[in-house]
Amino acid sequence: MNAFTLDESFNSRVDLGLRITKPPVIPSARRVVTPIIVDGREGNLTLLRGWEDMTTTLRVALIGANIHRRWNQAVARILSAKSIFFSTDPQVYYQIKYAEVGALERRLTNMYEFSVTLVLAPFRFIRGVSDITLNSSGNITNPGTIYSLPLITVFGTGNRSLTINGNTIRLNLLQGNLTLDSELRICSFGNVAQDNQMIGDFPEFRVGSNNITLGTGISRVEISPRWRHV
Repeated sequence: MNAFTLDESFNSRVDLGLRITKPPVIPSARRVVTPIIVDGREGNLTLLRGWEDMTTTLRVALIGANIHRRWNQAVARILSAKSIFFSTDPQVYYQIKYAEVGALERRLTNMYEFSVTLVLAPFRFIRGVSDITLNSSGNITNPGTIYSLPLITVFGTGNRSLTINGNTIRLNLLQGNLTLDSELRICSFGNVAQDNQMIGDFPEFRVGSNNITLGTGISRVEISPRWRHV
């Protein structure tokens, strides 16, 4: 592994001057499972409760002059980052929940090393995915290996219905559009929550084909699909 990139912009080697001395081991997503013992049942009843965060640690080094100034700059960038991808697997990125940086340790006269621990959201997100605009009903295909939680903006007027895979969402489009964020589970207009203008469940896109029906009065939907892998 040669480098990692933060927020799609900052290359660890080129922009931050960091050399990876110990590549991270990236775990796969793991389910949160609660086994329930039921009298007379063969085996436990399994309750699937969600997915665990992933944690990984890597070691990086700074070499040359102005070590402490460069370290301060690198730490600030790492701690504020929201996403990361690695040069060994540039097709996907990870969402960073938070990062922790270890102490700066001197190894040679002009070489210092420190650790970076990342707590990552479950799943690997596909990079370079374009938004999708539908002006009429149709199908879209999820190329990932697990369901996705999209960001969908619905344009139209009045009380309207959007149906995804047979599940209907009723929206009161008082101001011309509403945005449904299935990841955050928020319905909003701009930065203002509008959960009372929505009836129904936040949509998911299953792996493979997904049918989207725009009810009468909906002029278009704009979708950030957030495709991802386990």
